[in-house]
Amino acid sequence: MPSSTSSSDVPYREVPEKSWGLAWAIAVVLVIAGVALWEMQARAMHHVPGDYDELTNFAIQWGEERLELDDPDNDTRVVLLGSSRMLWGADLDILEEELGTRPLQMAIAGTGPALMFKSVVEESDFDGLVLIGVTPFLFNRLDAGMFGGEALRWYEGAGPSEYTGHWINSFLAQHFAFLDEGFRLFELLDNYSTLAIPEREGADDLNARTWKLGHHWEDRQTDMWAPIEVEGSFDNQQILAFWMLGLARPPGEPEEMAGMAEEAVELFAPLVDQLRERGGDVVFIRMPSNGKYLEYSEASNYRELTWDPMAAGIDAVWINAMDYLELSSDLEIPEWSHLSAQSQDDFSRRIVPIMEQYYEIVRGQSIREVIDAPGGED
Repeated sequence: MPSSTSSSDVPYREVPEKSWGLAWAIAVVLVIAGVALWEMQARAMHHVPGDYDELTNFAIQWGEERLELDDPDNDTRVVLLGSSRMLWGADLDILEEELGTRPLQMAIAGTGPALMFKSVVEESDFDGLVLIGVTPFLFNRLDAGMFGGEALRWYEGAGPSEYTGHWINSFLAQHFAFLDEGFRLFELLDNYSTLAIPEREGADDLNARTWKLGHHWEDRQTDMWAPIEVEGSFDNQQILAFWMLGLARPPGEPEEMAGMAEEAVELFAPLVDQLRERGGDVVFIRMPSNGKYLEYSEASNYRELTWDPMAAGIDAVWINAMDYLELSSDLEIPEWSHLSAQSQDDFSRRIVPIMEQYYEIVRGQSIREVIDAPGGED
């Protein structure tokens, strides 16, 4: 049966002649102008290009650094382990000057060093010096912590799409400050907006979320973010509010504190012995703190109940920064837990001569013998 509708009955919309080239040009100009304005605002708020986000620093870049130890031609002689206080406490350029070799930064925020140290000792041939930062309580978390599992996953091998995304993000982050995770639109609205936005059930609580604390550069150099260094500033106060969530927990009972020490000795002691047998060694450094964090540590008697038993049970060199004014109270710790950029420089310069002197007292030899002589005997 023939169709009752002919093609001539179908209406067609006539597209008017337009200058599509001009339209595209206007669109491109608007996009460039918008990106430029957004970039200018980011830099005005102390965000800078080349600053990697936390996941990249704490997991992806850690995996890349760990792979360096597996390279048979690597010349790494000093490895840094610990949590965020070691990240914010170590200036790699200054330590390279003082030690004569560039350390490999392998500390991870929110994560104890146990599994990372185990990986270095049991799964690599490293025979140099390991400096382990001790943060009370966090050091005694012997699990993967906040980022350890993800870091080890990236070391063992992530998927092709993840590597591709990481490469693209890293390339763009080198050029654009607005890609900083602390400058994401919803982060800005949550953190700085003065609009009367009603709270919703299940929405993030401002004082229960993380806050930008530092810059994360290539080879995992980490520095405190300038707005946090201003004590009493809005950003500084938000960090303190976040810390208070954890500090609200009551200190551990003496039995619990002693148990933490025993578990640490059981895990670390044989690993330290194994490293020393092949010529390496370990220096544990209690990283400095002040304010509420220091009060919490003292109230729990961490030193007597946990630090001292660990030092007695693990054959390593133990340095408590709180015993040295130049490593503790003389330094700036604007938010109770991490060193300012300037104090990071000071700490990195001051810790090396103290470490050299104390190492010789404990071991009867120069620490340079461990750093300079691969495969040397104890």
